[in-house]
Amino acid sequence: SVFYANSGSEAVEAALRLSRHATGRQNVVVFAGSFHGRTMGAAALTTAGTKFRAGFGPLMPGVAVAPFPTAYRYGWSEEQATAFALAELDHLFATTSSPADTAAIFIEPVLGEGGYVPAPPAFLAGLRQRADAHGIVLVLDEVQTGFGRTGRFWGHQHAGITPDVIVTAKGLASGFPLSAIAAPRELMAKAWPGSQGGTYGGNAVSCAAALATLEVIAEEKLVDNAAEQGRRLADGLRKVAAEHPVIGDVRGLGLMQAGEFTGPDGAPDPATAARAQQEACERGLLLLTCGPHANVVRMIPPLVVTAEQVDQAVALWADAVAAARS
Repeated sequence: SVFYANSGSEAVEAALRLSRHATGRQNVVVFAGSFHGRTMGAAALTTAGTKFRAGFGPLMPGVAVAPFPTAYRYGWSEEQATAFALAELDHLFATTSSPADTAAIFIEPVLGEGGYVPAPPAFLAGLRQRADAHGIVLVLDEVQTGFGRTGRFWGHQHAGITPDVIVTAKGLASGFPLSAIAAPRELMAKAWPGSQGGTYGGNAVSCAAALATLEVIAEEKLVDNAAEQGRRLADGLRKVAAEHPVIGDVRGLGLMQAGEFTGPDGAPDPATAARAQQEACERGLLLLTCGPHANVVRMIPPLVVTAEQVDQAVALWADAVAAARS
């Protein structure tokens, strides 16, 4: 069953309301570095940076924040970071938000504004196990990762899990205002009558754009292309990083890749990241920064990108990083 809205934030709010109605519980667990939107409820779930949640409080209560397994930040292996994050989640359930009070767990398969950090498959599997054990609704925010972006149609498919609710927007309608939440009919039926709705949700023009988008994704095999070109892009970015130690980490899934700029002591280096981003822009390569310290430069090419365009982008990026360091 699907409910349509206009923006990612609206869809997150709808998933939040559904989770609370379905469980009769109030609390929500999110993860450090998450981005779920800018409206009041969605902003309360967002911890990717204070710019998204400062200056208009108080925010919605009932939100507990658990660590995300960001291996590079902790200086650990992925396995160590995953074990730590799951243990801390269990500690949170014992100290902060009782499972009996917890309606939902919200997570992005790849942190977006938080720094383009993929959630390890074992971590998502651990969340699924805990949600099942405690009757908690597991919500996957696929606003950035959905519709082929990561080389699978949904980002969570890399982990082989099934969420209770999927939140989607962005790539859904190729820029037209359309978002949605999808959940099993039995779960969606637990929403109180009249609790979900909106004047423009599911409007005919945006839905037509979404249908056309889905046709193109299927006919042109764009999910497969995202996987193939994503590997090519990641390989190229790693080669650039090998020449420039200021890029401490390269990470991502599919056509959702990024490089994190750090100093010799491992501290964030947003100044060099900003210079590299600007140098790239001057060369015709349009990029954005992200991460709590704005020291991560992200690359999100269109799903139709070709191998030649990826190679051109990597060459421009290499020149930009070199110029930023000179």
